[in-house]
Amino acid sequence: MKRTSVRSAATLLVLLAADLAIVAALSVSRPGQANGFLAATTTPAATPTVTEAPAAEAESAFVTINPEHGFPLDPFLISLQGGGPVAASTLDAECAGYIPAHPTVIVDFKGTVDLLRTFFYSDGDTTLVIQTPAGDYLCGDNMNRLILDPTVEIAEPVAGRYAVWVGSKVASDLIPGFLAFTTRTDMDASRLVLGSLVKRAAAPPFIPMRDRLLNAAGRVEQAIAAVKNVAALKAGGEPVTQVFTATGELPAVELQTGDTLCGGLVNIAPTYVFDWSGDVQGLTLFAEADGDTTLLVRTPDGSFFCADDTDGTRNLNPWLTIPEPAAGRYLVWIGRVDPGAPVSGVLTLTEAADAMPAALEKQ
Repeated sequence: MKRTSVRSAATLLVLLAADLAIVAALSVSRPGQANGFLAATTTPAATPTVTEAPAAEAESAFVTINPEHGFPLDPFLISLQGGGPVAASTLDAECAGYIPAHPTVIVDFKGTVDLLRTFFYSDGDTTLVIQTPAGDYLCGDNMNRLILDPTVEIAEPVAGRYAVWVGSKVASDLIPGFLAFTTRTDMDASRLVLGSLVKRAAAPPFIPMRDRLLNAAGRVEQAIAAVKNVAALKAGGEPVTQVFTATGELPAVELQTGDTLCGGLVNIAPTYVFDWSGDVQGLTLFAEADGDTTLLVRTPDGSFFCADDTDGTRNLNPWLTIPEPAAGRYLVWIGRVDPGAPVSGVLTLTEAADAMPAALEKQ
């Protein structure tokens, strides 16, 4: 009887060792570490047999969010996969779904805001778990019965480290989508329209030169027809200023009929039009605005001058000089770089060769 008991115990020890070896082999599988400021890693393939609790300190995508310095876009989006092998309830009994063994994203939150809302926007049924700097866990599931995107809201979030796990309702699912952070009270998963963040129309990868020039020539004709006021400027006069607000959505390049390619978004109607007369060595134009702008000028012979930043990128206000300007009509457009907001400022025309716009630094 004693010999039989020893043999059974030995057998159990061997089986237990084998089980531990399997769990150990699975547990060392980790997502690769993300490189770069806004890099995001994808979640590894799900292994439903892994059941150990997730690690709070882990190799994960790392981002810094400081709303006081402004989001590049609000909501701020990270493309990644949700889902994993570990039950979210191992972190908190109230949390649902299956999450990766390590945080999907780690956020270093700075600044002060009234609200930080986090949600995952996808085509699947996903969940969220967020660990606050205090070590508490916040769970997010369906926004409502019709919208399955999980949401977590934090009122007056404190600065510090937030670990975020994106899970799925089924352990074997890996669901691609966008992890969104927003400080806007009017933004959630039901209101997000991806196309509204970057208003860029689809275009063919290549437009034949002849077609592009014909289209541009037609737009210039529309621009000329839209002119209502024309200023008369003569050589030897005082500097001229014109207040403007840039609200355009047409890429400036689509107005140009030459080889020069200019940037910015403009309206068909010119910002300023003038008839020039007299002889001068050069005519300088520049804009001083509350945002990043570009400058496009069509001369009487149909050629174009354009400018973006002054002095490299150290001054976002554009500046250019037209040498020995010919008599005739000049069309001037001020373009904006950011399509999300209008830009206001002042256009200046002067014969002073050393005149420069005030510096507008990149935010």
